[in-house]
Amino acid sequence: MRHAASLAAFLALIALPALADPIVDEKSTTETSITMDDKAYLIHTINRWHDVTSFYDDRTGTGEMKRYLVESEIERLSREADEEEIDIQSSVLRIKARPLTPRGLGEAMTMETKADEVAVSGPYVIATLWGCCVEQPSHEVFSLYTGKRLFSATGEGESGDWLTMGKKAPNYDQRIVAAHIAFTARDADELSEDRDVVGLITYATEAEPLQRLTLRAPGGRDSDLPLEWTSKLLWLTKREPEGIDHAFFEQVGVAQEVYTGITLRLRLDDQTNIDIPLVADRLVPGEAKLPDGYALTEVAVE
Repeated sequence: MRHAASLAAFLALIALPALADPIVDEKSTTETSITMDDKAYLIHTINRWHDVTSFYDDRTGTGEMKRYLVESEIERLSREADEEEIDIQSSVLRIKARPLTPRGLGEAMTMETKADEVAVSGPYVIATLWGCCVEQPSHEVFSLYTGKRLFSATGEGESGDWLTMGKKAPNYDQRIVAAHIAFTARDADELSEDRDVVGLITYATEAEPLQRLTLRAPGGRDSDLPLEWTSKLLWLTKREPEGIDHAFFEQVGVAQEVYTGITLRLRLDDQTNIDIPLVADRLVPGEAKLPDGYALTEVAVE
């Protein structure tokens, strides 16, 4: 019986598949250093970690699954003292994203921005800056298709308020709309130093921004208006005149012929709507319906 049991154990071991050498062997490290500034602690940390993400890329017409190994690094400097609030003096996110194939890792794309945390989901890297006091979070979104910065989004939702729009084939032709509305810790970078600008609307693909529109309001960022807003984006269509988050066209064709004849609504509050027509795959700010004192201007896409 003992011999039979030993033989069974041996056969079970040789039946196990041999472990191959890894095609990727990466390590994440954490660094911490602390110094004193009078009676305050200056805490410098660098945290790194890895994520693997995948998405279906049909830009070429054939279509394939893409996988990326994404290394995130957040370097933060904070000041802590007794009877004082913690002061985050800087928090910088650095991303290194490399395509993952059966042969190993490809050439890296790099991204850098201010952020308190980061999430990786499908083709998106989402960098969140929380802000403080009256500021709302802002979520800066980068594309793993190209490494380009797509937009910053504010509003309700795990990564801010996005709208999407699609049509029959290819999947890559999906559109996204997001808006950045004051007040956030990213306003100076996102909205410029022009304090009349209270918002920025971006129309984009999953790979690159297509349009950006600035929104001006009476009093600008020096007024209390943005504090009273609970902004929401909606597509207004013939089928959904009250608005929807995702519009889908049961049509095959180029984007200019399919994405047309609907309206983008930015609802700032129950009484304040910004309605912008979508014509031939372009938002048309010159034909928008605006409250008195408001203005939309198209600006260059960097």
